[in-house]
Amino acid sequence: MSKRTKTAILITSFLAFFVLSYFIISYAYGYQFNFANLKWVETGGLFTKANLDGVEVYINGHLKGKTSFFSNTFIEKNLLPGKYDLKFSKEGFPKISKTIEIKSGEANQLTHLYLPDQGEINDFIESSEPVKENPSYFINKKDGLLYRKTEDEKIEKISSESVYIKNFELKVLEKEIYLASKDLKAPGVFLLSSDGNWENIHSSSANDLVLSPDNKKLAVVGQNEISILWLKNENEPPYFEKSHKEVILKTSEKIERVLWFKTSWHLIYLTESGKTNFVEVDPSGGRNDLII
Repeated sequence: MSKRTKTAILITSFLAFFVLSYFIISYAYGYQFNFANLKWVETGGLFTKANLDGVEVYINGHLKGKTSFFSNTFIEKNLLPGKYDLKFSKEGFPKISKTIEIKSGEANQLTHLYLPDQGEINDFIESSEPVKENPSYFINKKDGLLYRKTEDEKIEKISSESVYIKNFELKVLEKEIYLASKDLKAPGVFLLSSDGNWENIHSSSANDLVLSPDNKKLAVVGQNEISILWLKNENEPPYFEKSHKEVILKTSEKIERVLWFKTSWHLIYLTESGKTNFVEVDPSGGRNDLII
């Protein structure tokens, strides 16, 4: 082998070493080469927390792993920016599908993933007692004002604004007084303010109001739809602010009963045909409405 050949091999080896090192270091710092646009891009990631260990996680149809035994979490790093189809499955449980977008330098979080068990849901429904109404509050038909009957049988005036609505229900939830109206002339949800006036906080007709276990969210139940009203700021993803409103489902069937599940991020609703559904409140990746 000539001296020139040896020199060429040595130079080539050094170049290959530096090029390979560059690729390795870039990858280690969260960069990948995107062949679609022929440039280096900062990658993102996925963090998932489920209610079960051993949940299989598929990304674009490929099995990438399972949720861990100890924390029920799954992490996937170094994902190129773009949209991904996700599926979560475990034998004996319904499958969950999501479509997410990964952005450069960010981790997409799916922290409220719950694969429900039919027996668990049925037991939860059976053990859930209806919320007791507070009969001490009533609206006087003559002046339309809200009154409260005290423990010593005295009548105390509560509101200063009259209400003349025929079809309504009063709800006292966490010391707040709500009026759910089904009256066609004045449909919606009204909250009694500190000065005794009724503030309209939701414009659609409401058959029932159900408070979440964490006292942050109010389910407004109509005949064929359910909306969520945030009563407090949410300090975890998806970080909704107080007063945020969102319709989470519409159905052709009449809704008979709605229950908040223990997570405060899922609802159970029963329809007039006898179906039981389990629906996600967190919209991240698309809501799943599962028939149990």
